Amino acid sequence: MTVVANVENLLYGSRSLVGFTEEGDYVSSWPELTHESLRAINHLTSHGPIPAPTLYRVLGELKGIGHLLPQACAQLARGLEESLHVLDVYDHRREPGESVTEAVLLLNHALRKATELGELLEAAQAAIAEQGYQTSEPHPSLFDEQGEGR
Repeated sequence: MTVVANVENLLYGSRSLVGFTEEGDYVSSWPELTHESLRAINHLTSHGPIPAPTLYRVLGELKGIGHLLPQACAQLARGLEESLHVLDVYDHRREPGESVTEAVLLLNHALRKATELGELLEAAQAAIAEQGYQTSEPHPSLFDEQGEGR
């Protein structure tokens, strides 16, 4: 059997994939942080109107999910398949290869949906790219160099 790096404990930007370092210390994992970020967005967007310039900026960041999540899904699927060849894998319900095949098919489906999500978020951003709103406050919009509109 091949010795593999313990991917669960690898750190990137002081965070791990599953929330623990090699020493067993808890750190917020990247998936956990992503989940909490989306919860915060849900909370923050439940109050009042959201002007187009604000949404434009938000969509600019969120569309990245659709551009990056497909790669993550593909890498997760490849890593899961590879685990069958380098680890002594068991499954209490069925043959490990069957559950891996099912998970890989579902991850590939999620990959396609995530790609579509990114395209839709980008299209929504483009749809409001030129929109602003009038205000008496002297704060310029993203696109108004004169500072009269928002």
